[in-house]
Amino acid sequence: MVWTIAITRIKLLLQSPWSWLGLIVPVLVLIFLDLSVEKTSDTTKIPVVIVDEDETEYSKLVIERVIKNPAVAVNVRNEEDARNQIETQKAAIGFFIPEGFMESIQKNDEDELVTMWLSSGSISHGLVREIFASEVKRLSSNSYGANTVLKTYGKSEKLDAGEQAKVWKDAWAYSDKHWEPKPLMTVDYKVGVTRESSVEADSSAASIYVPGMLVLLMLFSFLYNSWPIKDRDSGMRSRVPYAAGRFSTYWFGNALGVLLLQLFMLILLIGFGWWREALKLNGATIFGLIGYVLFLNALSLLFAYFVQSNRTWQAITLFVVLCTSLLSGTFFPSDELSSFLQRAAEWTPQYWIVSSLNQETLMIPFIFVGLSIILYVLSTLKAGDNA
Repeated sequence: MVWTIAITRIKLLLQSPWSWLGLIVPVLVLIFLDLSVEKTSDTTKIPVVIVDEDETEYSKLVIERVIKNPAVAVNVRNEEDARNQIETQKAAIGFFIPEGFMESIQKNDEDELVTMWLSSGSISHGLVREIFASEVKRLSSNSYGANTVLKTYGKSEKLDAGEQAKVWKDAWAYSDKHWEPKPLMTVDYKVGVTRESSVEADSSAASIYVPGMLVLLMLFSFLYNSWPIKDRDSGMRSRVPYAAGRFSTYWFGNALGVLLLQLFMLILLIGFGWWREALKLNGATIFGLIGYVLFLNALSLLFAYFVQSNRTWQAITLFVVLCTSLLSGTFFPSDELSSFLQRAAEWTPQYWIVSSLNQETLMIPFIFVGLSIILYVLSTLKAGDNA
């Protein structure tokens, strides 16, 4: 009976072609906006050209890590092409990695290790130099630590060549892991801000996909869960106890139908986010988003019980979606708000799910599920008493 009611609710929600368009088009619009934002952000990146004469593991690793930085657009060229790009100002800054780069780092010889070229009028060389230098320093620090361990431990243990190589490699790897997810010491540059609190900058490229996805999921949850209001106005709810046998079966079946539609939309959004690498897909992420959708379904269902008209419900939907999205800090840092609003942001579902995605924790999804069960029970009991 529950599945029959759920399928019937889905058919009612999607009974016209416009309903299908209403389900698919917002997802396509979000995808289009995300692609447009990325294209715009790419044009604002600082053009950098790199010449790799060393072509070793270390030089390739530095280039790979610099490429991942969202502030720069990197091209790897030979020396002639790189100089031409600098002279014609197609690239603002160039870096020349000489032969013997890896060997010098392993010996902790950092003097004049990399040459930097500047185009005329370049004003961003300081930032890019720090980005490049930090990656070189990371390798140098790892090598220094490995050399120190080998000098102290290797002498006392009298290791052979193979054992020394293994100790050096293990020490290097141990030092390198302290740079993830961020270095032990960082500097957060703020311009025009005197507030002591700060928010860690996102290391990924500018993207509105995840915030937009969270807004869409909440918006459709509230819009689809207007069925209690419509069924009450049409007299359906008063006839349910005699038709369905139990009011809870009717209530849960309809909620399940809406939840299945939400999960369908979630699959579409997760699929594109994974393809675009906007989402790090793992068990914690999937479980967190499912818990988020489940909570929204239960919350909107409880809200719908207290609303008397469909027009009021639409106004409440817009108010809740806009307020929670703006307060949560998903689109802009919440530390720009007052202390009161910052505390209020911590009570929004978007704030919880973003924290869950960033921390890859299962605790918040379990909280979502637990709260959802409580809300479902409350909405079922309250609606059943007034059926």
